[in-house]
Amino acid sequence: MAMFTYGVACALDEVSREAPIVLRGGIDQICETAAQIGYQAIELQMRDPQRFDWRDIRRVGDQAGLKFAAIATGREFVENGLCLISDDPAGRRAAIDRLKLHIDMAAFIGAMVIVGSMRSKISDFSRFDHYLGLLTEAKLELAEYAEGKNVVILVENILASTSNYLNTMRQVTDYVHRLNRPNILVHLDTYSMLMEDNDIAAAVEYCASKLAYVHFADSARLFPGGGNVDFKTFMKALRKAGYRGYVTTECVPLPDEYACAKNGLDYLRALEECIRIESALVR
Repeated sequence: MAMFTYGVACALDEVSREAPIVLRGGIDQICETAAQIGYQAIELQMRDPQRFDWRDIRRVGDQAGLKFAAIATGREFVENGLCLISDDPAGRRAAIDRLKLHIDMAAFIGAMVIVGSMRSKISDFSRFDHYLGLLTEAKLELAEYAEGKNVVILVENILASTSNYLNTMRQVTDYVHRLNRPNILVHLDTYSMLMEDNDIAAAVEYCASKLAYVHFADSARLFPGGGNVDFKTFMKALRKAGYRGYVTTECVPLPDEYACAKNGLDYLRALEECIRIESALVR
């Protein structure tokens, strides 16, 4: 039995080659490839959920035996400029309203919603409390909207170069505790942790009670096993913390989409077997 439920990051429309999205194309092609490789779930990275037929997406996923792990919303900021801490009230409202559409779609297909990059950077740290307050207002409104639809909102740790606050797992976990909403939980990203957290096992343990989602990516955003990250440490820490949820590969599609998806999953499964053998030897 697998330690985790493995997912793969996907996009249903054209996206930059450099984006950390593994599989790209139509929902039929994506689900066929993901299922063939052995994934159990897919993550949809979307910039506008209104552009797609939700019913068809759910139908194809169900037929392929795949779950929908999460909807990632970072493209709404990167490509559409929607930001939850914008100085423009109309801009903030547009960002919140667009996220409510993502929540509607998530409720329909049975997914969580990642709200990460849309928090952007704080431009003036002398007004830190003001901008964090804007983010908190937005998160609480979204949580209330999502609660009635049984959708979980995920707060992700992000590199300081992308978002200059809520970077470490401790910071994100403390913030989620302060929000104190049952459907706002923590999302762990290994790529960001490598730069922002100095003790991986301790960071995983710290966030364990609120942890609901995990992204795996190797150094340079390569597939797990394609760089120099010690994923065994991550997997052991997650297992020790009692995490049994989704682990999704969010990587640049190198050397190509199929090889990236397959190599990453094969490597993680091989690591699982190593961990099981090591555990049996120390008994």
